[in-house]
Amino acid sequence: MIKKIYLIILLIASSYIAKAQVFWTEDFGTGCNQGQLASAFTGANGAWSIASTGTNDATANTFYVGAQEAGNSVGACGTGCIGTVDASLHVGNIAVALASLAADGGASYFSGVAGACAALGICATTNKRAQSPLINCSGRSTITISFNYIENGDLAIDDASIWYSVDGGTTWLLLNNMAKTALTCAPQGTWTAYSFSLPATANNNANVKIGFNWTNNDDGAGTDPSFAVDDIVLTAAVSTGISNVAPISLEVFSNGGIITINSSDAVKLLGVFDVLGRNITTSLENNMINLEAQPSGVYFVRIESKGQVYTKKVFIKQI
Repeated sequence: MIKKIYLIILLIASSYIAKAQVFWTEDFGTGCNQGQLASAFTGANGAWSIASTGTNDATANTFYVGAQEAGNSVGACGTGCIGTVDASLHVGNIAVALASLAADGGASYFSGVAGACAALGICATTNKRAQSPLINCSGRSTITISFNYIENGDLAIDDASIWYSVDGGTTWLLLNNMAKTALTCAPQGTWTAYSFSLPATANNNANVKIGFNWTNNDDGAGTDPSFAVDDIVLTAAVSTGISNVAPISLEVFSNGGIITINSSDAVKLLGVFDVLGRNITTSLENNMINLEAQPSGVYFVRIESKGQVYTKKVFIKQI
């Protein structure tokens, strides 16, 4: 009886589909561009800016845009501009001649040197926010922001966080304090997927901005990488419900650890995520996704077909 109930729940959950539409992206372009301040970067959506959010010493760190911290794929190690020209937004030090530091070494920051602040005026305290251009969310609701990032520092002392504004940047509210990413690739860090829902105040709002804040003190303690972000995507829900609201040409279902996509149109796999939002490394082959190496549970399959993005919630139960 329990097994039968589970199968009923599985069938109901497998019929659920959420259709989401990408309406804003930022990939920060290409090129090493060492030392290019974020405030000098203008992408397809407009110009980014840098704002002070507290005390900033003369040799405070700042935000750069360039492939000195290459925007690598999820699960890849952080690298400099070697073998790639995919730029990212990242926190790095300014040039400090007395400390033999060149400007913008990627996501590598200056945390201070004992005695240098008082004796030489080389002080590292930083409180800055990189701010997006206006994001027009008119006609959009249930908005999700996703991106890839790396981050370390020193607990909550040297730390990155994401903020948002619904009045064009006049006021800012904390959205989330992202977790430190794995140091498997120390000291550069490991690129990690992130996804979070924007508050309802962003719905149907033409004056939204997002910002990434970095803060560090001057105690000389801290571990690279600082912070880097790339491939920012905003999606809005178009409709959710039982599968009969989805296009007839598209079906996604699971059998054991194999997920199958049936579609009369070409499909592109954008990612598979677990319930914690972690991107599962996999691929689409013959319209099938092999998750046999993953534990049983709920997964979200994000695919694109005919210019629309769909997110399918499925249970897999390993046999």
